[in-house]
Amino acid sequence: TYTETSWITQDSTHGPIDLIHLVQGKIAQHYPGTNLSFSEWNYGAGTDISGAIASADVLGIFGAYGVHMAMMWPSNGNEAFTYAAFEAYRSYDGKGAAFGDTSVATTSSDVVSGTAYASVQSSDVSRLVVIAINKATTAKVAGIRLYHPTVYSKASVYTVTAAGGAKVVPAAGITSVATNAFRYTMPAQSISVIVPAP
Repeated sequence: TYTETSWITQDSTHGPIDLIHLVQGKIAQHYPGTNLSFSEWNYGAGTDISGAIASADVLGIFGAYGVHMAMMWPSNGNEAFTYAAFEAYRSYDGKGAAFGDTSVATTSSDVVSGTAYASVQSSDVSRLVVIAINKATTAKVAGIRLYHPTVYSKASVYTVTAAGGAKVVPAAGITSVATNAFRYTMPAQSISVIVPAP
């Protein structure tokens, strides 16, 4: 629902830019079965935590909306924070542990400050991974409820923060406060990878 202040929204779309749905609609109408890809994207700030946050958010969006491929175009010599966002999805433990291959529905009560993306692994649907993004400049407490037949009692946590540098680092784990419910304090401007375990 966000409408940027630009000639695109004023003269062309006359409202929010909803590119993914627009192109998916054209594909459905004219080229059913064609996969959607973005040949170049970059949200900038590769040397700052804001670049990591924007990149992690768009990677989650791409997954949630079934984008088949999206090639990040490096805009300068240092994209360390952008690459940290990729690591949150592709090797959060530094040993290849990754976001799953099947996106599952998530919601947020405050998408301006925080978004979340979740996945399971098709070969083991009990393997759940949640990416929680805090866009705010202050820490935020998140209530996380998992609707899954597996009962999870604890979760490992990995974070990307400005203080931690442009890398994913292990953080203190959390334990459930009720059946499949967790309370987690997201650090200010951060990406958190939450990996529940039975």
